Amino acid sequence: MRLRRALTGALAFGVALLAVPMTVASPVDAIGPVPGCDLGDIMTVPRDYDSWSVTLVDRLLRVEEDYVPPDLVPVTDAGIAGGGYVRRVAIDDLRAMSAAAASDGTPIGVWSPYRSYEEQVQIFDGYANQFGFEDAILYSQRPGHSEHQLGLGIDFMTAGGGSPLPGDWGATPAGRWMATNAWEFGWVLSYPLGEGRSYDWNDAACFHYEPWHYRYLGREIAAEVHGSGLTIREYLWTHFTMVDPTTGLPIPAATPTPSPTPTPSPRVTPSASPSATPSHTPMSPSPAGETPSPVGGWLGLDPRVVVAVVLIGLLVLTPIALAARRGMIRR
Repeated sequence: MRLRRALTGALAFGVALLAVPMTVASPVDAIGPVPGCDLGDIMTVPRDYDSWSVTLVDRLLRVEEDYVPPDLVPVTDAGIAGGGYVRRVAIDDLRAMSAAAASDGTPIGVWSPYRSYEEQVQIFDGYANQFGFEDAILYSQRPGHSEHQLGLGIDFMTAGGGSPLPGDWGATPAGRWMATNAWEFGWVLSYPLGEGRSYDWNDAACFHYEPWHYRYLGREIAAEVHGSGLTIREYLWTHFTMVDPTTGLPIPAATPTPSPTPTPSPRVTPSASPSATPSHTPMSPSPAGETPSPVGGWLGLDPRVVVAVVLIGLLVLTPIALAARRGMIRR
């Protein structure tokens, strides 16, 4: 009788275990508070090539040295003045925007599009050697932190007008047209004028005003950012950048998996062009909201499942064993 009561209790306990939700809180949430402008070297999440529209790099977040978009194509494919490369995902909207600007009488050109990690090293080191590190970080993103490396950031210029850097390009006819219309084609000003520590520093973007620097987000995300009134950095941090809920910092899931990547463009073949295929494909965590596998299980099973199965098994097998034992004693 005592044994039967014990087994009944064990069964109840096992059923209770099965009734408890067998999920473990996700180590990342796709919502995070926007931090200050401190420097850091945290790998951004997500950063797989297919997450191009929501991958964020800034003073804190970065991508790997060998992050090289696999679908780079010449900007001239868009019929726009200038040289260099941009991701194929942006080429159609770049073409449409260039045509619209030209039709308005304010033609635009490309001054500086995709830059490899190595190119950004040279540019940043040049600023640092000339002006010092503390000044360089105000005007140039450190290697790995640049939107140019994503293949989605472009420094625009007036077609045939040369570098946009001297003066306020945003006050030129082409610059004004871009500020008003670029978002409709998926391009958003990354570092707008703000009310920061100086007249051209933007605390929200954590960078100085650059009226020539636009990032391609795709028309849908660009429209959302434009309508929100937020900077790209604020919007992506708030809605897409995955963070550890306890630290507020991006952290990959325990077992990240690679995302499929677009086919490298066969047209990126000149010797001066960047490598079309990196030696390592950036990894990404499980999509937001996906439940990761329970931690600490046996053979991939939740420990509570194992315990419940064992207890139920004991409940079924023990009476059989007792009956067999009584039969042996009677004999």
